Amino acid sequence: MIKLSDKSRKILRAVYRGLGVAAFSLAVTSCPIYPYYGWDEYGPGPDIIREEILFQGRIISKRTGELIKGIAFYINDVSLYHGIIHTGEFYFYSPIRDNYTLIFTDIDGEENGGRFKQYTLTLTKEEAEAVKDNPLIIEMEDE
Repeated sequence: MIKLSDKSRKILRAVYRGLGVAAFSLAVTSCPIYPYYGWDEYGPGPDIIREEILFQGRIISKRTGELIKGIAFYINDVSLYHGIIHTGEFYFYSPIRDNYTLIFTDIDGEENGGRFKQYTLTLTKEEAEAVKDNPLIIEMEDE
């Protein structure tokens, strides 16, 4: 058996520790998580093909035609699909449903001062599927 010096042992421990962390990180990130269906575990999960629909478009001021930043979006009855549109342009997916109610609200007190009225858009499944070819233009009115 080969005797290692203290310095060599410390180096080997650091290498093994690094390899262990790298292997764990790779294992965790390579397994999908399914929060949309309530599964909190890692792993391949059930054989479900998650069908989603793309929503994309721009939020503009009806008065000026300029992009509006700091608008929150929410899809009614789909609690996991919400967020803030920081650039005035949006791109997000939602599970396929028969109808969609998209709600856009000005929540950015600093940027817009909450001066835009809430905008609600209701789409059928067919109208929502057409959005991938014809992005939405959401024109929000001033209060």
